[in-house]
Amino acid sequence: MTIPAQPDPAAPPGIRPVPPPADPPVPSPAPARPRPGAAPPDPPAGGPAGPRLRLGDTGEVLAAIPVLIGFHPEDSLVLVAIGGPGGGRRVGLTLRVDLPAPHQVRRVCDEAVSVLSGDGPAEAVAVVVRGARTPARPARRTRRDVAVATRRALGWAGIVPLAVLWAAGTREGDRWSCYPLPGQVCDCSGVVPGPAATPFAAAAAVLEGRAVLPDRAAVRDQLAGGTTDRARRERLAADPPPPVDVSGGPAGRTLLDAALADAARGRLAIDDGSARRFRAAFGDPAFRDEALRRCLGAQAPHAEQLWAALTRALPAPGRAHPAALLAVCALLRGDGPLAALAVERALTDRPDQVLAAVVDTSLRGATTPGERSPYAGPGGLRRLLTAMLGTGGPGGSR
Repeated sequence: MTIPAQPDPAAPPGIRPVPPPADPPVPSPAPARPRPGAAPPDPPAGGPAGPRLRLGDTGEVLAAIPVLIGFHPEDSLVLVAIGGPGGGRRVGLTLRVDLPAPHQVRRVCDEAVSVLSGDGPAEAVAVVVRGARTPARPARRTRRDVAVATRRALGWAGIVPLAVLWAAGTREGDRWSCYPLPGQVCDCSGVVPGPAATPFAAAAAVLEGRAVLPDRAAVRDQLAGGTTDRARRERLAADPPPPVDVSGGPAGRTLLDAALADAARGRLAIDDGSARRFRAAFGDPAFRDEALRRCLGAQAPHAEQLWAALTRALPAPGRAHPAALLAVCALLRGDGPLAALAVERALTDRPDQVLAAVVDTSLRGATTPGERSPYAGPGGLRRLLTAMLGTGGPGGSR
């Protein structure tokens, strides 16, 4: 099965557009925050600032998934939007969610498609990824129930399901096949190619500028830092609460400008002194608004480096502020998984961190039933933050 590289009024070879199901859908509630201890869904990756590259065939899509979301998924439903804003059969947002329990399949698939629809895609590819088989993890069901529910949800959302696939994994050599569903009887199958052999995945890797991590836990570990970072957090946690000694005026801009210049030159280093100065600076709302503005302009790549370093360096609850800013930068460039974990870090340290809650809303594409949120995804977040800063700033990245 091949997915055409260019728009075509006809259906892609081997795939017939699937008509909407006969039974009306059950309205889905707005996605809610997961219960404590539950694995949260990973929101869209890609988007306006992320890889929007022309794709060739199914193998390229599967090889690119770990590049788009930052890690190799297992026991996951992955939705890849095709032809979002700007048109053309190109990759838009990518969404990953844990495979649901059988009694939750319909709700989870409806909610996942609801979030994906925030990018306005014309088409989508759905992949059920199971993960490697080991002696402790024998062969498992292919979860046809998830495939059927996902295709149904896509049809009712007005999104053409280009392909609904099963994959043993997303590493080179993992097997994949099309589900034998009504309207999709192509018997296509194959193995995932190496990313270096697929122009789409190789180009996406260059745009993303990061290595693919083995799993979601490895992404979380990056935020925790190493031994040096943990020792610094312990030292700073023992300090008395810092006074607010800079602001969003000249002093705050000087502090930011110096750090961002170092990041641009590849020599950013956070020592105890600079960590203390930033910890004090984040106590002032005007400074936080100035920091947020740096996430929206040309300095965003350097700002993301700074916020990541400060998230590792500062103790709770102070690190909630750079973690929220890191979430902003990550989502704006389309890195949904990193943004989700940064939001989780910020809201764990400070449940009242308003900027993190704003990003969380965009991540989850929170909508009322039957409506599409204008603030979902990277484009929606940029519009929302631009409007907020134009009316006095968030004032609540507290």
